[in-house]
Amino acid sequence: MFVRLQLSEKLVMNGLLLLLAAVWVVPLVYLVMYSFEGGGWANYQAVLSLKQFPYFLMNSFIVSVCVVALLLAVVSLAAYGFSKLRFPGDSSLFALCLIGLMIPPVAMLVPLFHTVKAFHWINTYMSLIGPEVALSIPFTLLIVRNSFDEIPGELLEAAEMDGSGAWGRFFHIILPLAVPVLTTICILTFLNSWNQYLFPLAFINKEAMLTVTMAPKFFIQEYTSDYHKVFAALVLITIPIVVLYIFGQKYMQRGLTSGAIK
Repeated sequence: MFVRLQLSEKLVMNGLLLLLAAVWVVPLVYLVMYSFEGGGWANYQAVLSLKQFPYFLMNSFIVSVCVVALLLAVVSLAAYGFSKLRFPGDSSLFALCLIGLMIPPVAMLVPLFHTVKAFHWINTYMSLIGPEVALSIPFTLLIVRNSFDEIPGELLEAAEMDGSGAWGRFFHIILPLAVPVLTTICILTFLNSWNQYLFPLAFINKEAMLTVTMAPKFFIQEYTSDYHKVFAALVLITIPIVVLYIFGQKYMQRGLTSGAIK
């Protein structure tokens, strides 16, 4: 049952929301203001004039798109199996997959480095794609599986009676109905991959293979640092993901709430 809020309750709630928003907005405003100090637009021109900057953008875009595509394929198939197919040990295997939610990425850095080195992936795109996909599976699998659980089993039973196989039910019923949650996964995964700093720092030592999050370090030297240009680089890095979030916000809200009501 929904309860109509009183005016005082609305004012208190809106005040708390504004306070929470200020916690996030104030640092962003400071970031933009500080990026213009010293040289103004020249700070941004200095970042854009870096000869490596186009390569940084290209590398980040390639890695992010590949991570999204690979993760979407793996998670959608896995969620379909855990949600709509029954096999021995499915609950135990799903619980085992969720263990990754309790392990921070920093704790996995050393074993990941040895794994990447064993596969000869150092200074390659796979050193950034593989670990990112692996560490993103637990959370995204949980969201997609809960969304798939909302799809009525009667639809799949009707399709099976019409002669549709497991693959046919997946492509013609599951995927069309799961567009909101899959879109949410794409946006979240792209944002996380674009903002990834740890893996390029650990697995990449060639300038031509670095991602856009490494651009600020070119303005931090051993004895001198130009933090105005560093802030300008951070603003430029943030623009694509802010635009992506603005256009995909409604899909994210719908996808994240799917599976919440049974």
